[in-house]
Amino acid sequence: MNGNDIMPQLITVIIPNDHGAGDRPDAGYPFRESYMADNDLAVGRIIEYLSRTPYWENMLIVITEDDAQNGVDHIDAHRSILMLISPWVKKDFVSHCHYSFGSLFKTFWNILGLPYLNQYDAGATDLSDFFTGTPDYTPYNALPVDKRIFDPQKALDPFDEDFDWKAVEESPLIDNMEDMVRESKEQDEYRLENREKKDS
Repeated sequence: MNGNDIMPQLITVIIPNDHGAGDRPDAGYPFRESYMADNDLAVGRIIEYLSRTPYWENMLIVITEDDAQNGVDHIDAHRSILMLISPWVKKDFVSHCHYSFGSLFKTFWNILGLPYLNQYDAGATDLSDFFTGTPDYTPYNALPVDKRIFDPQKALDPFDEDFDWKAVEESPLIDNMEDMVRESKEQDEYRLENREKKDS
């Protein structure tokens, strides 16, 4: 895109390196957390790039995780990360409103001028608490990762004689539908009714 093209109004990005992966010290991932550090760096680089495009002045980036996993804290085990990034979002702001995934969808539909899908979207609190009427167009600079946790150069340097090409070959292709279906929990073997049939 050169800035003259029309950017899609909604894009979904899934960052692939999650907590389910094991450590691979020889490939630059000495801890399970290394994969999350890799994801954080990827998100930072995406935002750094987008914040320097002509589209940035009208952009909203929403970051969340699919569920709280083991992120239990002192308030509620159901809580999950939610970050909003935009020139139109209050800087260093922490909201104290209750939000849900319905809140995300309601905000998307409000911005895109689309009707709500169901009563859960319609009844949810939107994310308006985060926004400001005074935009800040300052571009974002990605921060480097602590190399003790994750060393991007070691993980991505194909000139390293110990580079793990096998891991690259075995990794799923981006947006490959067959990979998505195969790795989805919606496979028949994971459905409750099918598990119950198997156990009976």
